[in-house]
Amino acid sequence: MLRRTLALSVVMVSLAFLIEAQQQRSKRIKRTTQPGERRSRKKPARPPVTSFVNDSGGRELIVRLLDVGQGDATYIRNGSSRVIIDGGPDPETFGRYLDSLGLNNSTIDVVILSHQHLDHYSGLRELFRTARHIHVRYFFENKDPAPAATLAILRDSVLSRVDHDSLVYRDTDDPCSDGRSGCTITMTGGAKFHILAPFPSGDKANNRSAAVKVIGPDSASLTMWLAGDAEHEEINWFEAVGYGLKPGMSVDILKADHHGSCNGVTRHYLKLITPKWVVVSVGARNGYGHMHKQAKRIYRSAGTPWYRTDQNGTITIRSPGTVSGGFTITPEQRGTNLDGPGDRTSRQLGCTGTR
Repeated sequence: MLRRTLALSVVMVSLAFLIEAQQQRSKRIKRTTQPGERRSRKKPARPPVTSFVNDSGGRELIVRLLDVGQGDATYIRNGSSRVIIDGGPDPETFGRYLDSLGLNNSTIDVVILSHQHLDHYSGLRELFRTARHIHVRYFFENKDPAPAATLAILRDSVLSRVDHDSLVYRDTDDPCSDGRSGCTITMTGGAKFHILAPFPSGDKANNRSAAVKVIGPDSASLTMWLAGDAEHEEINWFEAVGYGLKPGMSVDILKADHHGSCNGVTRHYLKLITPKWVVVSVGARNGYGHMHKQAKRIYRSAGTPWYRTDQNGTITIRSPGTVSGGFTITPEQRGTNLDGPGDRTSRQLGCTGTR
């Protein structure tokens, strides 16, 4: 009897130790799997910018090529007018720029989606988040059919604002809704920009990119050309359709087509544009090899320096809007003609030569 009692006591003590050990183990697992604990161990998300200098409301023209990774997003301010061209791939990243630029509870006069690729349109969804209270007056895109669910969400938001907030939704194939291939919009500080229809027979989304020419209040001080992800087929069409003559393609600054891809530039295209600077919106280690070595070779041979967002951060261009006021171009990080960690030679068709 005594032996049975002792044996039972030993079993009970052992069981108690086992239960306690299991409880301690469960607590440790629970602690390491708490959502808040996981977030605290990760490197905290850092906004892409800390702050921007207050943008003036006068004649100064300000163009910011935002560092949104592998994608495009450009913010333009002149007078009280605000324009956004593309929104990058990530709504959260683009949203932090909206915060930093003080655009919540404001009006964006014109939003342009250059073409239907996620790295250009996805961030724009943040403009329509109810909590931001952002009023959009005009939205331009080519309205081509597209199966992407995220693009459908953006379009639903746009159409909802058409019904409830007087937004005007325009097709870049007919930007002024009057049959002309170009539409000129004047900003309140005197700057102008031309929205130019894309190649109607473009073989893919890139070659359906709308082009935009920006002209400062003093046209001799600053001009800029932005053409989404246009490739060789479309950039040849730009000249053939007459954009080289009206509104003219010779500018001070070129926003590199297609993130510095070799299929977004030719020697002839660069001669037609004659830029003093090239600015490139590109993500580090992007998987595409951008900037392509062939493209950099073309820029170098023309003596045209470049800044790139993956190495230089957000790039800000400013022109005071006064006669002969010129312009400044300022990156967040110094360095010109920089290489990126993933830059490589492209083997794609049409990129073996430099034309």
